[in-house]
Amino acid sequence: MITKKKVVVVGAGIMGPGIAQVCAQAGHETSIIRRRPELLQQTVEAIKSNLQMLINNGLISSQEASETLRRIKAETDLAEAAREADFIIEAIPEDMAAKKALFKELDQLCSSQTILASNTSSFSITEIASVTTRPDRVVGTHWWNPPHLMPLVEIIKGRQTSDETVKITKDFVAALGKIPVVCKDSPGFLGVRLQAALVLEAIRMLEEGLATAEDIDMAVKLTLGLRLPILGPLEIVDLGGMDTFLYAYSYLYNTLGERFKLPQLLKHKVESNELGIKTGKGFYTYTNEQIEAIVRRRDQWLIEQLKKLQSQRKAFQ
Repeated sequence: MITKKKVVVVGAGIMGPGIAQVCAQAGHETSIIRRRPELLQQTVEAIKSNLQMLINNGLISSQEASETLRRIKAETDLAEAAREADFIIEAIPEDMAAKKALFKELDQLCSSQTILASNTSSFSITEIASVTTRPDRVVGTHWWNPPHLMPLVEIIKGRQTSDETVKITKDFVAALGKIPVVCKDSPGFLGVRLQAALVLEAIRMLEEGLATAEDIDMAVKLTLGLRLPILGPLEIVDLGGMDTFLYAYSYLYNTLGERFKLPQLLKHKVESNELGIKTGKGFYTYTNEQIEAIVRRRDQWLIEQLKKLQSQRKAFQ
Protein backbone atom coordinates (compact mmCIF):
# COMPACT_ATOMS: atom_id res chain seq x y z
CA MET A 1 0.00 0.00 0.00
CA ILE A 2 1.33 3.45 -0.96
CA THR A 3 1.42 5.91 1.93
CA LYS A 4 -0.10 9.32 1.37
CA LYS A 5 2.39 11.98 0.40
CA LYS A 6 2.74 15.71 0.46
CA VAL A 7 2.89 16.61 -3.23
CA VAL A 8 3.84 19.97 -4.70
CA VAL A 9 3.18 20.88 -8.33
CA VAL A 10 5.12 23.93 -9.55
CA GLY A 11 3.49 25.64 -12.49
CA ALA A 12 -0.18 26.21 -13.21
CA GLY A 13 -0.32 26.56 -16.96
CA ILE A 14 -1.68 23.88 -19.29
CA MET A 15 -0.47 20.83 -17.32
CA GLY A 16 -0.13 21.82 -13.67
CA PRO A 17 -3.79 21.97 -12.62
CA GLY A 18 -4.57 18.54 -14.11
CA ILE A 19 -1.51 16.94 -12.49
CA ALA A 20 -2.39 18.46 -9.11
CA GLN A 21 -5.98 17.27 -9.50
CA VAL A 22 -4.91 13.66 -10.16
CA CYS A 23 -2.61 13.67 -7.12
CA ALA A 24 -5.35 15.08 -4.88
CA GLN A 25 -7.93 12.62 -6.24
CA ALA A 26 -5.62 9.81 -5.14
CA GLY A 27 -5.68 11.14 -1.59
CA HIS A 28 -2.45 13.15 -1.44
CA GLU A 29 -2.31 16.61 0.13
CA THR A 30 -1.33 18.70 -2.86
CA SER A 31 -0.04 22.24 -3.28
CA ILE A 32 0.02 23.92 -6.68
CA ILE A 33 2.38 26.86 -6.93
CA ARG A 34 1.69 29.91 -9.07
CA ARG A 35 3.90 32.96 -8.72
CA ARG A 36 1.16 35.48 -9.52
CA PRO A 37 -1.42 35.61 -6.68
CA GLU A 38 -4.09 37.23 -8.86
CA LEU A 39 -4.21 34.02 -10.95
CA LEU A 40 -4.62 31.54 -8.09
CA GLN A 41 -8.41 31.53 -8.29
CA GLN A 42 -8.21 30.92 -12.04
CA THR A 43 -6.18 27.78 -11.27
CA VAL A 44 -8.76 26.54 -8.77
CA GLU A 45 -11.58 27.22 -11.25
CA ALA A 46 -9.79 25.16 -13.91
CA ILE A 47 -9.61 22.21 -11.51
CA LYS A 48 -13.29 22.65 -10.56
CA SER A 49 -14.22 22.58 -14.24
CA ASN A 50 -12.25 19.36 -14.79
CA LEU A 51 -13.90 17.71 -11.81
CA GLN A 52 -17.36 18.76 -12.94
CA MET A 53 -16.74 17.14 -16.32
CA LEU A 54 -15.80 13.90 -14.57
CA ILE A 55 -18.97 14.11 -12.45
CA ASN A 56 -21.12 14.74 -15.53
CA ASN A 57 -19.69 11.64 -17.18
CA GLY A 58 -20.14 9.39 -14.16
CA LEU A 59 -16.44 8.93 -13.47
CA ILE A 60 -16.45 10.38 -9.94
CA SER A 61 -19.08 11.43 -7.41
CA SER A 62 -19.76 14.94 -6.15
CA GLN A 63 -18.38 13.86 -2.78
CA GLU A 64 -15.12 12.68 -4.38
CA ALA A 65 -14.83 16.01 -6.18
CA SER A 66 -15.35 17.94 -2.93
CA GLU A 67 -12.76 15.82 -1.12
CA THR A 68 -10.30 16.38 -3.97
CA LEU A 69 -10.72 20.15 -3.77
CA ARG A 70 -10.19 20.07 -0.01
CA ARG A 71 -6.81 18.43 -0.54
CA ILE A 72 -5.61 21.09 -3.00
CA LYS A 73 -3.96 24.29 -1.87
CA ALA A 74 -3.21 26.92 -4.52
CA GLU A 75 -0.44 29.18 -3.23
CA THR A 76 2.50 31.39 -4.15
CA ASP A 77 5.00 30.51 -1.40
CA LEU A 78 7.25 27.86 -2.92
CA ALA A 79 9.62 27.75 0.04
CA GLU A 80 6.85 26.98 2.53
CA ALA A 81 5.27 24.30 0.33
CA ALA A 82 8.57 22.65 -0.58
CA ARG A 83 9.82 22.37 2.98
CA GLU A 84 7.65 19.34 3.83
CA ALA A 85 7.19 17.93 0.33
CA ASP A 86 7.76 14.26 -0.40
CA PHE A 87 7.35 14.61 -4.14
CA ILE A 88 7.66 17.76 -6.28
CA ILE A 89 6.56 17.85 -9.90
CA GLU A 90 7.81 20.71 -12.06
CA ALA A 91 5.34 21.74 -14.76
CA ILE A 92 6.66 25.09 -15.97
CA PRO A 93 7.15 26.02 -19.67
CA GLU A 94 9.80 24.26 -21.78
CA ASP A 95 12.73 26.56 -21.05
CA MET A 96 15.88 24.73 -19.98
CA ALA A 97 17.40 27.72 -18.19
CA ALA A 98 14.19 28.27 -16.21
CA LYS A 99 13.94 24.59 -15.29
CA LYS A 100 17.55 24.43 -14.12
CA ALA A 101 17.09 27.59 -12.04
CA LEU A 102 13.98 26.09 -10.42
CA PHE A 103 15.63 22.74 -9.67
CA LYS A 104 18.63 24.51 -8.15
CA GLU A 105 16.24 26.46 -5.92
CA LEU A 106 14.23 23.36 -4.99
CA ASP A 107 17.42 21.49 -4.13
CA GLN A 108 18.14 24.11 -1.49
CA LEU A 109 14.59 24.27 -0.14
CA CYS A 110 13.69 20.59 0.17
CA SER A 111 14.61 17.70 2.40
CA SER A 112 17.40 15.54 1.00
CA GLN A 113 14.82 12.73 0.62
CA THR A 114 12.41 14.73 -1.53
CA ILE A 115 12.09 13.44 -5.10
CA LEU A 116 12.24 16.17 -7.74
CA ALA A 117 10.39 15.31 -10.96
CA SER A 118 10.19 17.21 -14.22
CA ASN A 119 7.22 17.09 -16.59
CA THR A 120 9.43 18.05 -19.53
CA SER A 121 8.39 16.44 -22.81
CA SER A 122 11.85 16.42 -24.37
CA PHE A 123 14.63 18.00 -22.28
CA SER A 124 17.45 15.96 -20.73
CA ILE A 125 16.73 14.88 -17.17
CA THR A 126 20.46 14.38 -16.69
CA GLU A 127 21.12 18.01 -17.57
CA ILE A 128 18.32 19.28 -15.32
CA ALA A 129 19.63 17.15 -12.46
CA SER A 130 23.19 18.45 -12.92
CA VAL A 131 22.45 21.68 -11.02
CA THR A 132 21.37 19.78 -7.89
CA THR A 133 23.26 17.98 -5.14
CA ARG A 134 20.87 15.01 -5.49
CA PRO A 135 20.92 13.85 -9.14
CA ASP A 136 20.00 10.39 -7.84
CA ARG A 137 16.65 11.82 -6.61
CA VAL A 138 15.81 13.65 -9.86
CA VAL A 139 13.53 11.90 -12.36
CA GLY A 140 11.31 12.67 -15.32
CA THR A 141 7.55 12.24 -15.14
CA HIS A 142 6.19 13.17 -18.55
CA TRP A 143 2.41 13.45 -18.37
CA TRP A 144 0.28 13.71 -21.49
CA ASN A 145 -2.26 16.46 -22.08
CA PRO A 146 -4.87 16.57 -20.62
CA PRO A 147 -3.21 14.90 -17.60
CA HIS A 148 -6.48 14.22 -15.74
CA LEU A 149 -7.74 12.15 -18.71
CA MET A 150 -4.67 10.62 -20.37
CA PRO A 151 -3.77 7.31 -18.66
CA LEU A 152 -0.03 7.08 -19.30
CA VAL A 153 2.94 8.74 -17.58
CA GLU A 154 6.48 8.28 -18.91
CA ILE A 155 9.12 7.90 -16.19
CA ILE A 156 12.54 9.02 -17.41
CA LYS A 157 15.68 7.71 -15.75
CA GLY A 158 18.52 10.22 -15.91
CA ARG A 159 22.10 9.05 -16.02
CA GLN A 160 22.39 9.32 -12.23
CA THR A 161 18.77 8.65 -11.24
CA SER A 162 18.82 5.78 -8.76
CA ASP A 163 16.85 2.57 -9.24
CA GLU A 164 15.19 3.32 -5.90
CA THR A 165 13.94 6.69 -7.18
CA VAL A 166 12.56 5.04 -10.32
CA LYS A 167 10.77 2.40 -8.25
CA ILE A 168 9.28 4.95 -5.84
CA THR A 169 8.14 7.09 -8.76
CA LYS A 170 6.70 4.13 -10.65
CA ASP A 171 4.77 2.99 -7.56
CA PHE A 172 3.58 6.55 -6.92
CA VAL A 173 2.33 6.99 -10.49
CA ALA A 174 0.60 3.58 -10.46
CA ALA A 175 -1.14 4.46 -7.18
CA LEU A 176 -2.49 7.59 -8.88
CA GLY A 177 -4.37 5.28 -11.25
CA LYS A 178 -1.99 6.00 -14.14
CA ILE A 179 0.02 3.52 -16.19
CA PRO A 180 3.79 4.10 -15.87
CA VAL A 181 6.34 3.22 -18.54
CA VAL A 182 10.09 3.64 -17.94
CA CYS A 183 12.50 5.14 -20.47
CA LYS A 184 16.20 6.00 -20.46
CA ASP A 185 17.06 9.68 -20.83
CA SER A 186 16.89 10.48 -24.54
CA PRO A 187 15.49 13.42 -26.58
CA GLY A 188 11.71 13.08 -26.90
CA PHE A 189 11.66 9.97 -24.69
CA LEU A 190 9.08 7.47 -26.05
CA GLY A 191 5.81 9.15 -26.97
CA VAL A 192 7.09 12.45 -28.37
CA ARG A 193 9.71 10.71 -30.49
CA LEU A 194 7.18 8.25 -31.89
CA GLN A 195 4.66 11.02 -32.52
CA ALA A 196 7.33 13.16 -34.21
CA ALA A 197 8.06 10.41 -36.75
CA LEU A 198 4.38 10.25 -37.73
CA VAL A 199 3.70 14.00 -37.67
CA LEU A 200 6.79 14.98 -39.64
CA GLU A 201 6.08 12.37 -42.31
CA ALA A 202 2.47 13.58 -42.58
CA ILE A 203 3.71 17.15 -43.08
CA ARG A 204 6.19 15.96 -45.73
CA MET A 205 3.34 14.21 -47.58
CA LEU A 206 1.32 17.41 -47.54
CA GLU A 207 4.36 19.41 -48.64
CA GLU A 208 4.89 17.02 -51.57
CA GLY A 209 1.27 17.45 -52.65
CA LEU A 210 0.67 13.73 -52.22
CA ALA A 211 -2.82 14.25 -50.78
CA THR A 212 -4.95 16.81 -48.99
CA ALA A 213 -4.61 17.43 -45.25
CA GLU A 214 -8.07 15.93 -44.79
CA ASP A 215 -7.22 12.71 -46.62
CA ILE A 216 -3.88 12.29 -44.82
CA ASP A 217 -5.58 12.67 -41.45
CA MET A 218 -8.39 10.31 -42.47
CA ALA A 219 -5.86 7.69 -43.59
CA VAL A 220 -4.36 7.74 -40.09
CA LYS A 221 -7.69 7.77 -38.24
CA LEU A 222 -9.13 4.80 -40.14
CA THR A 223 -6.01 2.60 -40.25
CA LEU A 224 -3.33 3.18 -37.62
CA GLY A 225 -5.74 5.07 -35.40
CA LEU A 226 -8.12 2.12 -35.20
CA ARG A 227 -5.39 -0.40 -34.33
CA LEU A 228 -3.07 1.53 -32.06
CA PRO A 229 -5.34 1.48 -28.99
CA ILE A 230 -5.12 -2.32 -28.96
CA LEU A 231 -1.78 -3.04 -30.70
CA GLY A 232 1.50 -1.16 -30.34
CA PRO A 233 3.79 -0.72 -33.38
CA LEU A 234 6.04 -3.64 -32.43
CA GLU A 235 3.04 -5.94 -31.96
CA ILE A 236 1.73 -4.83 -35.37
CA VAL A 237 5.02 -5.89 -36.98
CA ASP A 238 4.91 -9.27 -35.22
CA LEU A 239 1.37 -9.90 -36.44
CA GLY A 240 2.07 -8.76 -39.99
CA GLY A 241 5.37 -10.63 -40.28
CA MET A 242 8.87 -9.25 -39.77
CA ASP A 243 9.91 -10.24 -43.29
CA THR A 244 6.92 -8.50 -44.85
CA PHE A 245 7.80 -5.24 -43.11
CA LEU A 246 11.46 -5.59 -44.07
CA TYR A 247 10.60 -5.93 -47.78
CA ALA A 248 8.12 -3.04 -47.67
CA TYR A 249 10.41 -0.70 -45.76
CA SER A 250 13.40 -1.63 -47.93
CA TYR A 251 11.43 -0.36 -50.91
CA LEU A 252 10.65 2.89 -49.06
CA TYR A 253 14.32 3.31 -48.20
CA ASN A 254 15.45 2.64 -51.77
CA THR A 255 12.93 5.07 -53.24
CA LEU A 256 12.45 7.76 -50.58
CA GLY A 257 15.87 7.86 -48.97
CA GLU A 258 17.58 8.12 -45.60
CA ARG A 259 14.53 8.93 -43.49
CA PHE A 260 13.46 5.29 -44.01
CA LYS A 261 16.85 3.77 -43.23
CA LEU A 262 16.30 0.28 -41.84
CA PRO A 263 17.19 -0.51 -38.20
CA GLN A 264 19.77 -3.29 -37.90
CA LEU A 265 17.49 -5.05 -35.43
CA LEU A 266 14.81 -5.57 -38.12
CA LYS A 267 17.37 -7.13 -40.47
CA HIS A 268 18.75 -9.30 -37.67
CA LYS A 269 15.30 -10.60 -36.73
CA VAL A 270 14.58 -11.68 -40.32
CA GLU A 271 18.02 -13.29 -40.72
CA SER A 272 17.38 -15.22 -37.46
CA ASN A 273 13.94 -16.34 -38.70
CA GLU A 274 12.27 -14.49 -35.84
CA LEU A 275 9.40 -13.28 -37.98
CA GLY A 276 6.68 -12.78 -35.37
CA ILE A 277 3.62 -14.93 -34.84
CA LYS A 278 4.35 -17.04 -37.96
CA THR A 279 7.47 -18.46 -36.25
CA GLY A 280 6.39 -17.96 -32.64
CA LYS A 281 9.03 -15.33 -31.94
CA GLY A 282 9.63 -11.77 -33.06
CA PHE A 283 9.86 -8.76 -30.75
CA TYR A 284 7.81 -10.96 -28.40
CA THR A 285 7.65 -14.72 -27.85
CA TYR A 286 4.29 -16.43 -28.46
CA THR A 287 2.44 -19.64 -27.71
CA ASN A 288 -0.41 -20.74 -29.99
CA GLU A 289 -2.88 -19.75 -27.29
CA GLN A 290 -1.39 -16.27 -27.01
CA ILE A 291 -1.55 -15.79 -30.77
CA GLU A 292 -5.22 -16.77 -30.85
CA ALA A 293 -5.98 -14.44 -27.93
CA ILE A 294 -4.21 -11.47 -29.56
CA VAL A 295 -5.96 -11.94 -32.89
CA ARG A 296 -9.32 -12.40 -31.16
CA ARG A 297 -8.80 -9.26 -29.05
CA ARG A 298 -7.75 -7.25 -32.10
CA ASP A 299 -10.70 -8.39 -34.19
CA GLN A 300 -13.21 -7.77 -31.39
CA TRP A 301 -11.83 -4.27 -30.89
CA LEU A 302 -12.11 -3.49 -34.61
CA ILE A 303 -15.67 -4.83 -34.73
CA GLU A 304 -16.63 -2.52 -31.87
CA GLN A 305 -15.05 0.45 -33.65
CA LEU A 306 -16.83 -0.40 -36.90
CA LYS A 307 -20.15 -0.50 -35.09
CA LYS A 308 -19.46 2.97 -33.67
CA LEU A 309 -18.53 4.29 -37.12
CA GLN A 310 -21.70 2.85 -38.64
CA SER A 311 -23.81 4.45 -35.91
CA GLN A 312 -22.15 7.81 -36.52
CA ARG A 313 -22.78 7.59 -40.26
CA LYS A 314 -26.44 6.77 -39.73
CA ALA A 315 -26.80 9.68 -37.33
CA PHE A 316 -25.60 12.12 -40.00
CA GLN A 317 -27.56 10.65 -42.92
